[in-house]
Amino acid sequence: MDKTEVIDLITALATGDCYLSADACAVLLGLTTKGGAPNRRGFLERVAVRGSFPAPLVIGNEKKWKKSKVLQWADDEVRILAA
Repeated sequence: MDKTEVIDLITALATGDCYLSADACAVLLGLTTKGGAPNRRGFLERVAVRGSFPAPLVIGNEKKWKKSKVLQWADDEVRILAA
């Protein structure tokens, strides 16, 4: 983890923001299976790979996304599609 990532993590924790797993991002963005389970694969293969999607913070071998950045990305996507 580089210095910028550490500062971002500390800032997120101090402001009450949190980091989300792929499953949590999938649910937040409405990507669920017919049974209601998180569609992790769909999120990772169709959303997380987009150049406009926020880069993850890698902790060990897990990727985590800052919730506020994911929500901002989703808002931006809605605005782009509505234009």
